[in-house]
Amino acid sequence: MNHTLAKGIERLSAISFQSNTLSSQKSHHVLIKEYLRRVNVFLDKLNVFPDRYPLFSFAKIIGRKIDANVYRACSELDTLNNSYMKAICYSYLEVCELIDQGVDDAIQYADLYDPMLKFFERGGSFTIRKGELVLGDAAYPLMYWRTLVITVQDISDISLDLIDRNGVEG
Repeated sequence: MNHTLAKGIERLSAISFQSNTLSSQKSHHVLIKEYLRRVNVFLDKLNVFPDRYPLFSFAKIIGRKIDANVYRACSELDTLNNSYMKAICYSYLEVCELIDQGVDDAIQYADLYDPMLKFFERGGSFTIRKGELVLGDAAYPLMYWRTLVITVQDISDISLDLIDRNGVEG
């Protein structure tokens, strides 16, 4: 197994998905916004328009195939019942595998999924219901997520901790 994929599996394996909750912290919203911003930048660069949700196969978007064993490499994902969260984790593994293969798009967008991984690591969970990404008592309409103009969000642990402690976004 290659180094980046092994590190990716290690990172996902350390997340306690069973303890993730639909209640939210302020930092969760910052992480969701940054994920949407990064996905928009990535898709704009490729001039690609995926289905209506910001959840997609990274490999498929860039026209690459992934060995099926990559999806089975992290057994912790087998117990994850949230198919949306699982899709993000699988796409992250795709990026890791493609980085190990030396694929430029994967190397350039190696941090695409970092906001969502931090979201999961910080106990976040979401669902999609009636065309909205639901996080706690907030909902992000997915009808127009591709047209959102989102500024860069500071997702450093120091900033996220400060946001949660003070209850306000930076």
